[in-house]
Amino acid sequence: MRTQTAAKILVPVLAGLAFATSVAFGRPSLESIEVRPSVTVYDADREQVRLARWAAGRFEDAGLDLPDVDIHFHADASGCGGHLGYAKDGRVDVCTILVNEMARRSLLHEMGHIWIDRNVSRAERARFLELRGLRTWNTSEADWGNRGYEQGAEIMSWALGNRILSAQIPDNDPQRLEEAFELLTGVRLPEPTNL
Repeated sequence: MRTQTAAKILVPVLAGLAFATSVAFGRPSLESIEVRPSVTVYDADREQVRLARWAAGRFEDAGLDLPDVDIHFHADASGCGGHLGYAKDGRVDVCTILVNEMARRSLLHEMGHIWIDRNVSRAERARFLELRGLRTWNTSEADWGNRGYEQGAEIMSWALGNRILSAQIPDNDPQRLEEAFELLTGVRLPEPTNL
């Protein structure tokens, strides 16, 4: 009986110690980490967890509801279909071990896709396409930068981020991006902030 009781206490304590040690030494944790009630991070080191908290905070700073999202970090592009990031069905994959402006933009871009999927109606998408002079929302025949879905995520990433890097889409003048962000989200452009 005592052995079972000790095991019930010891196993969670050892798991917590392993997690704390991995985070303290900057190694990815095998445990999931909830950075907000709707945002859980997997396979992340201390800086990546901090990045995910910052990204979630940027949605909150703008007054946007956080999407329910699971964020998975990978050391190489194989987890993202050969790209820096990938999003589908509430899951975001970020494929970099660095936490820099590119990683920030990638995470916000992919979270932007999840937010758009859950919050932007068909009518709002049509108005966005008209504003941006685009013909398609997400047809694979169109170049990446000429799809409304990609422009929307890129604009959200630019608007919610530090605005150090230019949005990687045509017609990326800041005033035009701000107008598109407000149409897409219904909120004003938030002040930039550092990680």
